[in-house]
Amino acid sequence: MDASTLSEFQLLFPLAQRCILLIFVGLWLWVWQLTIFYKGFHVDISQLVPSSDPSEFVPRSSAKKQLEATRATVIQITKIILPWHIATCFLLQQCNSDQTYAPDAWLVCLLNVQPVCQFITIFAVIFTNSPMVSRCFRNILCFGNIEPRPLRNNYIIITDSLTSYAKPLIDFGLYMCHLLLDPLSEKCIASRSSLGIAINLDLMIGISPVMLRLLQCLREWKRSRSAEEAKSALFNAIKYSLNFPILMCTVYSRTYPTEKPAKYVYWFMLMNSTYGFWWDLTMDWNLGMFNFSFAGMDRNESLRSRRIFPKPAYYLAICIDFALRFVWLWEAMSGRSVFEGEINIFFLQALELFRRWVWLFIKLESEAVNAEVPDKVQD
Repeated sequence: MDASTLSEFQLLFPLAQRCILLIFVGLWLWVWQLTIFYKGFHVDISQLVPSSDPSEFVPRSSAKKQLEATRATVIQITKIILPWHIATCFLLQQCNSDQTYAPDAWLVCLLNVQPVCQFITIFAVIFTNSPMVSRCFRNILCFGNIEPRPLRNNYIIITDSLTSYAKPLIDFGLYMCHLLLDPLSEKCIASRSSLGIAINLDLMIGISPVMLRLLQCLREWKRSRSAEEAKSALFNAIKYSLNFPILMCTVYSRTYPTEKPAKYVYWFMLMNSTYGFWWDLTMDWNLGMFNFSFAGMDRNESLRSRRIFPKPAYYLAICIDFALRFVWLWEAMSGRSVFEGEINIFFLQALELFRRWVWLFIKLESEAVNAEVPDKVQD
């Protein structure tokens, strides 16, 4: 097989490996986040995101122990995955190098199973070192179960993170489809399965995290104890349900290629992004800028009176969240993208991961202020 069929970017960052790398980067972002909260602002995240069962009669993990345990786990994964990724890319180049004879079948098979083995290894290490994460994942995958406080934040962080990983998981799912159909293909880990797209496998994978989060909102609505809790859970469910019109338009356009409902898709995407941006600021971050309720109007403040971070940090987070939620609109209106082809796809996936990281900073800060976790809160 001629190496020219794969670009240099695809050889260095093959499709399936991008999901692995983004998971790897996401883990390090979480470590840095814990470090910033603990060392920079003296916020004990272990009280907001427990790493042990609060009902058990064991000493609760401190912020320092939680940080050390998390860092140790991520370092362990780094020592395994980073050399493994380099070896996989080297093997991909060997199998796709310009040569007279095709590579041995066993070598191609060995190459093609590497991403799925790395994926399993990452989560095996995480689940082994953190029974709490394993417990949350099992419950989440069981039709969107979610436990109440004090474990609620654990579930929200994991499930919302899954929604940000939807597109990398789509690529990984299409790789898996390609692996099952043609395990002897030298391009298996670097290309998407056309059959997977034809049977809408990508859409099913992409909507799954949203569906899980929607089910969690409905479960919280059902067991809510006050009208305010019920209303919040219901409006949160509406936020995630706004993804379904976009899904339906995509299915329709694939079924009837000559009748693409482009204008409807853009309107639904605009509605989804706008509602999501408002929810981030008003509900998740508890900022007063767009809080148009009676209580919010009485507050008469753009941020909130009790804060942990400096004021510029909140305005920066707002700008980042807005820009990255509406980056698709800029591409649609300008008719161009920052990069081309696969590089741009990977770039946008990395941007969404960064947006989620920024969102989580203010989300946890808001939870800390409400719980009065920090030693010092700015008034």
